[in-house]
Amino acid sequence: MTLTVHWPRSTRIPESRDIPSAPKRSEAHRAADELAARNKQAAPSGQLDWRREVVLLALVLLGIAIFFAGYAAGRHDDTFRTSWYAPLRGTSAAPQTIGSVQGGPIEPAGNTPLLVTVRGLRILPANEHYVLYVLDAKRVASRCGAFSVGEGTTQVHLSYPGLQKEPYGWKIARERKNVTGIGKIVARTTWH
Repeated sequence: MTLTVHWPRSTRIPESRDIPSAPKRSEAHRAADELAARNKQAAPSGQLDWRREVVLLALVLLGIAIFFAGYAAGRHDDTFRTSWYAPLRGTSAAPQTIGSVQGGPIEPAGNTPLLVTVRGLRILPANEHYVLYVLDAKRVASRCGAFSVGEGTTQVHLSYPGLQKEPYGWKIARERKNVTGIGKIVARTTWH
């Protein structure tokens, strides 16, 4: 039995005197290479990675601080401070309606904030809206503001200037826009 051995072929190109040699590097290039090699030895790559990690961590912490500062500055307490409460019920025009008018602190020289909550009023076409009226001691109605409703429960923030004390009652009327006079009453205070 004969065993044959094959040696790998050489991939080296034989030198030829006809092929020009690579251009020699200038002194400036060699000096720059030496300087880069010295800097690499002076600051190992682990130290450069550590610096990058510290910078990245600082940027992340700065982003978190900015987020929380914006959150704290933009956060508001949505609690309505109620000084008095008036329940509402629907009239025969809207018998399923229930709701309330809550008044904030009464400020005779300023506006008294109101929170109107209603459920069961119909959604109106674009040319109509609901209007809240406040009643004085003689049961004369004064307009507080207009609003629209959506599905379910609707809450509306309004205000009324110069309330001296808790009002004598409230009414909600359904009205056409740009029409004078009180429209059809759909809800009123329950003690009326």
